[in-house]
Amino acid sequence: MGKKTWISACQNLENSVDAIVRKFSFPRPIALYFVSRGIDESGINSFLTPKLNELSDPYRFPGIKKAAARLWDAIKKREPILIHGDYDTDGVTATALLSLILRKNGAEVHSFIPHRFDDGYGFTPESLKKAFAAIGKQCQVLITVDCGITSNEAVIEAVKMGIDTIITDHHEAGAELPPALAIINPKIYPELADLHVLSGAGTAFKLSHAFIKYGRENNLGGFTTKLEDVLDYVALGTVADIVPLLGENRILVKHGIEVLKKQFRPGIRALIESSKLKADLTPSDITFKLAPRINAAGRVGDANTALHLLEADNIVEAYHYANQLEKYNSIRQEKEQEIFEEARLQIERDIDLSNCYSILVAGKEWHQGVIGIVASRLARDYNRPAIVLTIQGEEAYGSGRSIGNLNLVEVLGKASHLLVRYGGHPMAVGIGLTAANIKPFYQALETRVRELLSIEDLQENISYDGAVELEELSSGFFDMIDSLAPFGHSNPKPIYRFNSLQLVKSTQVGNKHIRGVFKNFNNSQIEFIAFNQIPDTFDRGMWDILAMPQLNTYYNDKKPQLQIVDFRPAQ
Repeated sequence: MGKKTWISACQNLENSVDAIVRKFSFPRPIALYFVSRGIDESGINSFLTPKLNELSDPYRFPGIKKAAARLWDAIKKREPILIHGDYDTDGVTATALLSLILRKNGAEVHSFIPHRFDDGYGFTPESLKKAFAAIGKQCQVLITVDCGITSNEAVIEAVKMGIDTIITDHHEAGAELPPALAIINPKIYPELADLHVLSGAGTAFKLSHAFIKYGRENNLGGFTTKLEDVLDYVALGTVADIVPLLGENRILVKHGIEVLKKQFRPGIRALIESSKLKADLTPSDITFKLAPRINAAGRVGDANTALHLLEADNIVEAYHYANQLEKYNSIRQEKEQEIFEEARLQIERDIDLSNCYSILVAGKEWHQGVIGIVASRLARDYNRPAIVLTIQGEEAYGSGRSIGNLNLVEVLGKASHLLVRYGGHPMAVGIGLTAANIKPFYQALETRVRELLSIEDLQENISYDGAVELEELSSGFFDMIDSLAPFGHSNPKPIYRFNSLQLVKSTQVGNKHIRGVFKNFNNSQIEFIAFNQIPDTFDRGMWDILAMPQLNTYYNDKKPQLQIVDFRPAQ
């Protein structure tokens, strides 16, 4: 610790901080939080109390009324509807929520989740045929969730078969849009810029909202359907897909977490219990506990196991599927760690990190289901965009993760002549190429990344919300912390700088952590916890600290403490 650059997000903004303190009577650290995140006075109240009635009209999506009308027509004519999902948490939850809404309103719904290895990613002509073979019939209406925006061939095939296709997706579009009945994807509509952050589950929710609204307006149904009941699915998919928890995502996740806590769905209850979580869930519980278990099914097994869990009718059935996910997750962890260690050795042997702006590693027959997680760990640990490839015969398949504001899809576009296929988000991509092109592709990747990043971008830094004194961590401050949640991507927990603190005492916790007490010049004291630190980390000198203030709950006793993020000798 102490080697990272500390950057104040409130530098030279004290006037704005003071204005918020005067107007709202907030503790100063809370005002720092709002200013550092660019939330002005007009947006504070809606940020603190996000309401479902602040969600925008789903009819803003061009073509969504046409899609809703077609779904109600299918129900009226008793035409079966096929939902083609995806094998990650976002795709599985989107499939579950849309299936539930349609079934509750009389639809005959069949769901198909492709197999990561047998079927590959997305909606394809092959997955279309396999889906109909699996359900034993052809459907007149097909909805894609979390995929489909680049599936031109599959949609053309569906049109030839007389199938009306509705695409719900949130990925980047190609040069030409597929000829679908309706395309529900905020990214293809500039006028929906505020919704570009929606996940696949969030986009499917928008179609569900439009479907219910249209049914009620035209006296077709939907009168007893409570859309808030599927927000647990939306919260799972949104947090798992690491989209910004701002705007409508913040509203959906804030209320979705509350639905999750109720655990009224057998599958949700079994998943939470098998993850050994308490009832007071947070987005980090989704990120690190729930989503990995759902994802594990698609990574090393069958994603339909996760869908069956979410749709389970009774707790016995739910426990059965939850136990299967536990087994899948254990396998995932083992394979992930094995590949990560091999990748790290490869980096140390072959890549000059002092002179490289990107990372590419490749291994023969590395498990394709976990290389995306390995890419995430490498990008985080080395602070560079990372590509991880598995070589299978003459072909190579891979996943990439970006850093900062680097748009990895744009980067790959400059090297597309070396790729068989690519796509995804600015921060996460999937690629395919011939093994012979790995070396020239890495050269092209490195060249393009160098054009877009500076050496400063590769230096590790920590942004904090401002410098505060221990005395400013009042009971009023801690009373407001929960209202700043949900924390996650683009809304991290507040980090503050505390200058010139002196160690009072410290003790070892387990084998890797220390707990203790700091005091300042005024003799104000506060407890702290420092993870992954040795007992003699702090001497009796003065320290500058970056930390997240929190309430440490032990039985019914709540005490303020600092969770140390970084530290260095006082300047």
